[in-house]
Amino acid sequence: MKALASETAESIKLPAEVKERLDELRALSEKAEAGEKGARQELNQALLKSSPAVIARASDVGRKSLHLLAGQLAAGNPLTESALSARLDLMRAEIGGPNPSPLESLLVEKIVAVWMVAELLEVYMAAQLWTGQDRKHRVPASALKPFISWQEQAHRRLLSAMKTLAQVRKLQSNAPSVQLNQQINVGR
Repeated sequence: MKALASETAESIKLPAEVKERLDELRALSEKAEAGEKGARQELNQALLKSSPAVIARASDVGRKSLHLLAGQLAAGNPLTESALSARLDLMRAEIGGPNPSPLESLLVEKIVAVWMVAELLEVYMAAQLWTGQDRKHRVPASALKPFISWQEQAHRRLLSAMKTLAQVRKLQSNAPSVQLNQQINVGR
């Protein structure tokens, strides 16, 4: 229900024609799921006639997984869950800039997704290290080793995605790289 609420809140931001088409496709999808004869073929045909924006939104499983992670991080707090979803949107806008290229958009999504995973791992680790928590609810220190490894991997992936985005932007700027070599001869 919460994921549906955040998905609904997000759909308000969509252009009306995209929102309407997604609603039509969802209705066809429900018919196909129910086993209605010919519904799958009708859905496929309708999808092929849809705009790239509709196809992109309908297939955006990454965004849906981030909503699931936001729910997990929020631990049942509706304000935190909504704020996390809003923060992800802000991060996309800030990092992506006013007119990101398709490649930049993919990299921005990767940065946002890995940031969210890194935050989740930080919360899990903090909960295990918090001394105010009853020992019976904490895992043994030996079980934390995979979490530390996952944190390190998430951190490396985040830095790698950020570095790649910076490289792509530099390449797309068409600004030639200038290297100035100057030699000074000092005579005696």
